[in-house]
Order: sequence, then structure tokens, then C-alpha cells
Amino acid sequence: MLTNSESCLTVLEKEAPSHPFSTASKLVKNKAGFRQFLSSVYPDYYFRLISLEDLLHLNKEEIPFPVVIKPNKGYSSIGVYIIETEQEWDQAVESLYADLILTKNTYSNAVVDGEEIIIEEWIDGDEYAVDCYVTPSGKPVVLNILKRTFMNNRDTSDRIYFTSKQVINEIKEEIETFLHMLSERMDVKNFPFHLEVRKSRKGIRAIELNPLRFAGAGTTDLSHHAFGINGAEHYFQDKEPEWEDLLAQKGNEVYGFFCAEIPLEISKHFIESIDHEGLMNKFSHVIEYRAIQASNDRTFAVIFFQTADLDELQSLLHLDLSTFITLVQTEETAV
Repeated sequence: MLTNSESCLTVLEKEAPSHPFSTASKLVKNKAGFRQFLSSVYPDYYFRLISLEDLLHLNKEEIPFPVVIKPNKGYSSIGVYIIETEQEWDQAVESLYADLILTKNTYSNAVVDGEEIIIEEWIDGDEYAVDCYVTPSGKPVVLNILKRTFMNNRDTSDRIYFTSKQVINEIKEEIETFLHMLSERMDVKNFPFHLEVRKSRKGIRAIELNPLRFAGAGTTDLSHHAFGINGAEHYFQDKEPEWEDLLAQKGNEVYGFFCAEIPLEISKHFIESIDHEGLMNKFSHVIEYRAIQASNDRTFAVIFFQTADLDELQSLLHLDLSTFITLVQTEETAV
């Protein structure tokens, strides 16, 4: 089974509650449960599960900053906030609460549930996203490795993921070692999933694991554009990428994924048009541009691109997307 939406988890829980996929999915989608599951691997890792109500009245002196707060069940970067000091606590909690209200009617409780909140230690280091699966014989297979880039230490957006020969080489062996440990402890087979990790001074640290799907919003297709790997095909046909041969054909080129989202301060209801051509021209080499019209999502385009200049990634990361959005003109009425 492979889905392109975690909304299907609700169906799985209802129709096959005792299936191994259901059991594994419940474990990893519950971030606190997943943290508890990994406690034998990270015995010194701080995390705490509390209700939203308790979060609003928590004594800040109890928190070992820096930390991250986020919904126990979540999707994308909704309600995820990095808090470096006690002085930033109140504002971050207010912002999380506002996020949960704004998305309440967009995602099911199986995907985003704000009734329980996790407070956990902030993991410093580079962040990676991995699409992979466990074969019917129990062997973990890496289908792609994407690196994330951020505007600053507090940024949690999904704007840019990228991959290259260098990205694969710098962490692939460590990822595979971690996946072997994970598959042995979870005891699942024929199981596809998306994993997010950070490479810290203490080694690989798992952030979250999303079951029965690969990266959302089409991000997985980046491995197809970069290395010719069709993740779904590899999973269903029990194939493994020939990484050594694939990387030998590559130079210093970088392949990127750009997620263009309507800024939160702009209401979708007041948008008249979006300048897709103007946005496309900001990229030196567009591989594929997908314009998106979604009633329940703020993403208006995803762009697959190629570059030889890492400075282009930084330029795109700081791009003001509001300049490509035209709002409906309203007439002012004098009273």
C-alpha cells in the first residue's frame, strides 16, 4: 500500500485496525509515541507531551531551552515553532494556537490534531528528508535524500529541498545504518515511508517518520528529475537504485524543489491572479513548473529546477512571493 495523502490513514484505521501497517502507522504518526519508541536509542533526549490547555499555562522555568513545540499529530510545518529563549515562549505559543485554529477545517484529526502538544529538545545540525521502504525480506532501501535549507535558525518552512551527488554522499551511509536499526525495532516489512532527520554532533537524530507515503506536494519527483528514480515504481517492483552508477554520472549540478505558498498575511479569497511566468523567470533553469489550484491548501506552485550555483538557492529562499500575487481591487466608500 502506498498513498499520496495521509488522510487515508483514517480509512486504514477504520477498515484494518489490527493490520501491521495500521499498528506501525499509529506508532509513528503519534510523535510522542515515536519519541518513546526511540528512547532506547536516544536516552538523553528531552521531550514532553502535554495538552494544549496545559501548554497555555505552563511554567516557562521548567523548559530547557532551546526547544521546539508542535502538534503531536502534524503535517508539513503546521504549528511548528523553534523557541531559543524564555522571552520568546509566549509569542510562539500564541502563534501555534493561531495556526491550529486556521487549519482546523482543512485537515482531519488523523493528520493534524492540536489537542496534544510536544515540547522537545532542539536538534542542531543539517536537516535531511529521505524517501525509503522496507522490502518484503526486511531490508531498508533508500530512494532519495533531500537536504533542506532555511532562511534562519527559526525558519521551519518547506520552501526549498535540494539534492546532488554531494548531498547523497555526505549522509547516505549514516542513513542506511539508522534505517537498519529502525527496521529491526519496528519489525515491519514491505513498508514505504518518508523520514526526516537531522545530522547533529551526536549523530543522526530522527525528527519524524510519515508512513505509507513519500514526500508530499510532489517533492518525491525530485529524485526522478535528478537521478531517474521513480520511487513508487521501485517500491511496487521491489527495486533498489544503483547508487554507485547513478552518482558516477553526475557532476556538481544541484537539483531543487521549490514550494510556492501564499503568504499567511494574504487571504486566498482576495487573490485576483498569480504571475506564474514572472516567478518562473526567477529560476536559471526550470525543469518542470506545476501551477496548482487547491481549495484547501496555500501552495500555488511547485517548481523543479537545476542550478550550478548554491547562491541561487539562497536568493530563491528569500524571494518575496507576495510580489507575484495581484489582489482584487476594492472601492473605498466614504461614510
